[in-house]
Amino acid sequence: MTQEDVRERSPKRLVIIPARGGSKRIPRKNLVDVCGRPIINYAINTAISSELFEDILVSSDDEEILNYAKNIGNISISKRPRELAGDNATIFSTLRHEYNIKKNLGKKYDEIWLLSATACLLSKDDLLGMSKHFLRSKTTTAMLGVTEYEVPVQWAMFIDEHGKLKSLDFASFGSRSQDLGKFYHDAGCLAVFSPSVFEDYENAVPEGQFEPYVINRNRAVDIDNQEDLELVRALISYEERLL
Repeated sequence: MTQEDVRERSPKRLVIIPARGGSKRIPRKNLVDVCGRPIINYAINTAISSELFEDILVSSDDEEILNYAKNIGNISISKRPRELAGDNATIFSTLRHEYNIKKNLGKKYDEIWLLSATACLLSKDDLLGMSKHFLRSKTTTAMLGVTEYEVPVQWAMFIDEHGKLKSLDFASFGSRSQDLGKFYHDAGCLAVFSPSVFEDYENAVPEGQFEPYVINRNRAVDIDNQEDLELVRALISYEERLL
């Protein structure tokens, strides 16, 4: 079935929320409290409120996470094998694993989504916007949520072996930021795929195959360390005071 065929009806979507139990920098990260709720609760509620998905699946190696998700209701859970729960396991391998389980059970979807368990700041409007963008595309089979670098990457520097700063592009310091080309990085929270991606590729989507969906930088905070966590708590607290 082509993307054109899918646009003629409401697509069937599966969203997978990977949530490992182990985390080195923030222990038990996916269950850490953020303004009175476990981190993963935000992603689950955003998926539910979007009303986009036929199935919402939490994939984890951790029983406590799986039990928490199960108790919310209308959430599928999947116990991830140990080899997909280590530090070297990739998100793509987890998505492909869960897709194949659903496929073997006879389930058919038009879109397979990735939603990060730590995507506390995304709203249902971000998901709805990406859904419309994906459907409008006639050729894409993979779309990645990205956000713009805060400062031009041309101004990046590194510390050399003598402890001195070296520039990646020294000449660019003579240009205004608005005159330099824009660069983007993975927002670390959202992606959507056609099922064919998991049939065609075993390890990853090849370079140049993703189309971008640009997410506002203020909603694309990837919680990777304690500073990220405190930032997200502060932003959510601020938004709640405005309500």
